[in-house]
Amino acid sequence: MSILNQISKTLTKGLQLFRISQCLPQASYPNGRNIWGYVAVAFNQVDAERLAKVGPNRLCAEWIVKNGGGVRFVDNPTRLWKDYNSLPAETSKFSIKVVDATNASIMKIGLAHFKGCNSIDTVIFHNCKHLEDDGLEGLTHIKNSLERLQVSGCYNISDSGLGVISELKNLKQLLIFDMLFVKNMQQVALELKKHLPECDIKATKMSVQLKEE
Repeated sequence: MSILNQISKTLTKGLQLFRISQCLPQASYPNGRNIWGYVAVAFNQVDAERLAKVGPNRLCAEWIVKNGGGVRFVDNPTRLWKDYNSLPAETSKFSIKVVDATNASIMKIGLAHFKGCNSIDTVIFHNCKHLEDDGLEGLTHIKNSLERLQVSGCYNISDSGLGVISELKNLKQLLIFDMLFVKNMQQVALELKKHLPECDIKATKMSVQLKEE
């Protein structure tokens, strides 16, 4: 399926969500969400029909790339795939190793795409402006494989929103920086260290980079 077909399908779904919202009482949908907000939701929803057709890794890759991010595969970790139309053919099998969601418009509901992607060991959430305060909860879908995590420039996430990271028991490296609404970065780091004693945690206002494997 080409990116144009995917966009057309997603825009149609977003328009349907928007039209439904206009028929509901004001309190039934988020204040201030315009049609593009519903398009963003549509771009993040799991398409059950396509999941059954192409499997979790392919669908997850499509989700990340459609929303402006990139992925690396286990069998070719040096290449960052960012162009939807250049992804391997639907008949090709691959496993995602790295999710780079830098500047991507991902949302909490989109992290359900991680289900079944059992080889993801690195995730970068940088400048993810649509990721909600509880948006990291979906990382628990890959808690058995995830070893490196960066959360930076995600301004909707607060101190409490980072708490779920404590459940990612296999983390070896964690970077947190440039988080506008995290009030006590030092305390966050201390609390996470209690639960992740083997993890190298850097929580700072300054920019840092994940170490190479």
